[in-house]
Amino acid sequence: MYFCKKIILMKTKPLYIEVIKYLSDLISNGYKAGDNIPTQTEISKQTNTSLITVKRAINELVAEGILETIAGKGTFVKDAPLIDNHVGISSWTDSVFGIGKTPRTFKTTINKHIPVSKIANILQLKAREHSVVITRLRGIEDKPICIMTNEIPLQLVPGLDKKKFDTGSLYAWLKENYQLVPAFANEEVYAREATKEERDVLSMTCNIVLIINRISYLANDIPFEISKIIAPANEYRYKSSQVNSSMSDISLKIKKKHEKWIQTN
Repeated sequence: MYFCKKIILMKTKPLYIEVIKYLSDLISNGYKAGDNIPTQTEISKQTNTSLITVKRAINELVAEGILETIAGKGTFVKDAPLIDNHVGISSWTDSVFGIGKTPRTFKTTINKHIPVSKIANILQLKAREHSVVITRLRGIEDKPICIMTNEIPLQLVPGLDKKKFDTGSLYAWLKENYQLVPAFANEEVYAREATKEERDVLSMTCNIVLIINRISYLANDIPFEISKIIAPANEYRYKSSQVNSSMSDISLKIKKKHEKWIQTN
């Protein structure tokens, strides 16, 4: 793409912020995922800024997952990060359909085992009782997005480890096959350095993953699932809606359960 005139930037903000705005406007007005943006030299000339300023602006957009730089090839526009938007207790599949995309499962493994004591305590399992672990590599179209793990007490899902699991929504499948419906959940979100296996499986361009841990409960207050999502931090956005329990009809029992979880985590 070529330029017809030089752009003179206002200097009321740090110059790299102005360059970020310039590039963002450029992308939104005609660029699509996979397009190669102009070189740093061209951007420097068009914005009347130094190469150092341009490089910082590009690095910021790379960190946000908007651009991707490939050595020897240039800088490209990336697909927009996946926005995993949760309102209440919803599944990953529902979130993806909610943004007009079609989820895909690349690989599924189901194993029965005796969990470590920490997991057993959370799931209220007795000594030597088993759980079932479902691990899936999930994504959109041909692109892996996240590694998803769900661990459920075997006593709640007898025979699940021997069944052919539908690779769509786990919650919908559990409701249909075991009449299990989550009533509430507690979540923890944090970031850490990715392992080599995670970088390889998810074809990561950054070195940080976002971790979303969830403990889900049935209406009778029984914990029925521990789930974990591992996704590249620059390609995944997690949103959730919060409820002020003092202004809703949420039961006092659930409110106290949530307060206890906050105090112990």
